[in-house]
Parts: sequence; structure tokens; C-alpha cells
Amino acid sequence: MLKIFQISGHSLYPLYKDKQRVLCRKVFKHTKIKPQDTIVFKEATHGLMIKQVKHSKNAQYFVQGTDPFSQDSRDFGYITFQAIKYKVLFKF
Repeated sequence: MLKIFQISGHSLYPLYKDKQRVLCRKVFKHTKIKPQDTIVFKEATHGLMIKQVKHSKNAQYFVQGTDPFSQDSRDFGYITFQAIKYKVLFKF
């Protein structure tokens, strides 16, 4: 399943700009998530977020924005594979 999201904010600038659209593919059990992938995930206090995977361990992922003030794993810790909803394919 494919879905289009619109970027809101500057946490991944210059990779993704505010109001830019991205095409994403739904994540399934067999989907490989690796460092440098950009993902859309659900975080308990922030809802849906888009960040870049920096590293993983034991099926948990450390995600981070490019902005030093981004709300990311530096604030809320690792996310689980189950929290990941989509993987970004490309921007337009």
C-alpha cells in the first residue's frame, strides 16, 4: 500500500523541506529497515512523525532529525519495529 504524506516542519531539513510531499510504502513484517532509511512512525506523545533511522539494535530503532532541536530518539528513546508504519520511497 502506498500513501502520500506532506512534511510539516523543519526537523529533516535540508533532506526534506516543509510542505514537501513524500511517497511512502506501508511496512510489513518482511520489510527491511536500515540506517539512513526515512520512516513514518507513531510515537506515544507526538503521534505520527517522520525521521531518519540512525542505527538499530534488537529490533529497536534510534531515529533522528537533521535539526539539532528536533524531537526524536534523543528525547523519547528507541522505537520498536511495531511503531513503524511507513518507509519513505521518494520525495516530490
